[in-house]
Amino acid sequence: MIILLIKKRMAILCLLFSCSCSAQVITFKSLQAALTAYPLVRGKYTQQKTLKMFKQPLRSSGHFLLSGTQGLQWSQMQPFPVSLVLTKDKLSQQFSNAPPQIISVKNQPLVFYFSHLFLSVFKGDMTALSTQFKMQLKGDNKNWYLSLMPRNAPLNKVFKQINVSGGNYIEQLLLIELSGDTTKITFSNQHSTPSKLTKHEQATFKL
Repeated sequence: MIILLIKKRMAILCLLFSCSCSAQVITFKSLQAALTAYPLVRGKYTQQKTLKMFKQPLRSSGHFLLSGTQGLQWSQMQPFPVSLVLTKDKLSQQFSNAPPQIISVKNQPLVFYFSHLFLSVFKGDMTALSTQFKMQLKGDNKNWYLSLMPRNAPLNKVFKQINVSGGNYIEQLLLIELSGDTTKITFSNQHSTPSKLTKHEQATFKL
């Protein structure tokens, strides 16, 4: 009986030890390494925007493609089709079958300031984020929570706080504005294969 009790306790200790080893305390360095580990990430998203002027939140959904070298493709499917493509120096926006509207960084620098800032969030670029936000990071590599508080204008004139949470990938993004409006984006079905762009995806990035 004593031997059995000892074996049971040893088994429990081994289980606890293995669990503690698999979940490690997250650091800014390890978070950036995790979010940049995959050259391509594809997935789906749902977005809920709560505005003071409306009783019901505005909801939309679609899919996305994040390329570490090319940029971001953001395809809204509901409630109506909208396609956004963001590269280093251009932004394309297309509603349904209408011709795309292409904006350059020279023409709309403020638009690109915000766009590339959020791209830094998706990519986990801690160096870029640290210059714009005070950052607090909690959790482990399986369940982490990053809080971003804007340092300077124009960000601190719009946002009170940006919260990001996830595991291997970003799972949720919450934008809290000074006005009280909020935007919550939840990501799902994320995967890193295939690891190369298709011909159609490559063509989409050529603005």
